Amino acid sequence: MRCAARSLAVSLLLLASEPAIAQDTPAPRPPLEQVVRDYVGLYRAETLADWKKLFHPDLTVASPGPGGAIVVRNLDQFYGAQASYLPGRKSVSERLENLRIEQGRRIARVVADFVLGGEGVESRGELGLHLVEGGEGWKIVGIVFAYDVEGD
Repeated sequence: MRCAARSLAVSLLLLASEPAIAQDTPAPRPPLEQVVRDYVGLYRAETLADWKKLFHPDLTVASPGPGGAIVVRNLDQFYGAQASYLPGRKSVSERLENLRIEQGRRIARVVADFVLGGEGVESRGELGLHLVEGGEGWKIVGIVFAYDVEGD
């Protein structure tokens, strides 16, 4: 009987302390899949500031350039290009196809084909995202992309 009473007392103590523990728990961090959905879903002029929050401040973006060059940009350069491009467009949408997510120990790699549409024109290409999970959740730290070119 004493053992049962002791178990009941311990159980009640744990239940009573649960709200205090929950208050000290940090807010849930966005899961990896949500960051990938937001990368596409927030890519609009009106939500571009929220889209920028998906990236680590030291983001690196690389893509093939003209004449065999490799274009490398930081977050401010990349975001600035999007901020200049999007407001002048009536409708822009992006979707990912053949999406693959490989997750490791607080790191992840996302590979997909992308379709960027707007004003009746679609452009296709390949996208790679590298993400790292930190105190604020998953952040995109690197992007590589290339548009499909006829004859490649």
